[in-house]
Amino acid sequence: MYYGLISSMSKTVAASYTARTTAFIAATGITNTTIINALNTLDLTLISNGLDTKMKALYPFVGGTATTHKFNFMDARDLDAAYRLSFFGGWTHDSNGVTGNGTNAGAQTFFNPVVQSLSINSAHLSYYARTGTSANTVWVGNGALNGFIENIGGTVYASLGTTAYMIYPSIINNLFTMVNRTSNTFQELRRQGSSLISSANASTSYNSQDFFINSYNTTQYFSPSNCAFASIGDGLTNTEASNLYTIIQAFQTSLSRQV
Repeated sequence: MYYGLISSMSKTVAASYTARTTAFIAATGITNTTIINALNTLDLTLISNGLDTKMKALYPFVGGTATTHKFNFMDARDLDAAYRLSFFGGWTHDSNGVTGNGTNAGAQTFFNPVVQSLSINSAHLSYYARTGTSANTVWVGNGALNGFIENIGGTVYASLGTTAYMIYPSIINNLFTMVNRTSNTFQELRRQGSSLISSANASTSYNSQDFFINSYNTTQYFSPSNCAFASIGDGLTNTEASNLYTIIQAFQTSLSRQV
């Protein structure tokens, strides 16, 4: 249940905040009205576009601290079962989000696609990178080639539900990237709301391990990228995926950290 009206994607005019925004600010202790209004507009636009029901975990990385950055906006309880993050290694937390040291820093989501029954034929992973990397590093992964987004010097590798991964070279490092699957025989790599490449490789299975952010697992491929948003959820139609990018870019713009 939510109340209020929005006049645009970047401006909120509300009598009160959404239930998720209210729960999130209660959990984090955030009082900055710019951040709160950005979160509220984010939630309202997700709702109005039918995207909130597609999200299992959504990390907005606001508030500037490890404590505020760990919470899943979709379920702001401080529990493994709510998929709140557990940071390990060396991280920088600031107003631009979270930045790993590229050596030993990762964040465990506690979302295991097998245990949590993420559909093998309908799923997505997304990552908003404000900075890139020339190293062999993973933005989102769960320790196998059947669920990851990797960036090596501007070449992106990704797959979901199959070990047959997609490769797209020669793109800039700063980008909103998504690997998206909508059927047994369709997965795609998307950048900034548009499809870059797709494949007809049939889905087979997920690795039964939690997803991690800025690493493949607890020991491999740590990314030094600055992340300002990440999500795990159901597969998105072309329109939904494009709308999600527009919504997330507006969210980043309202926080003056868009790329």
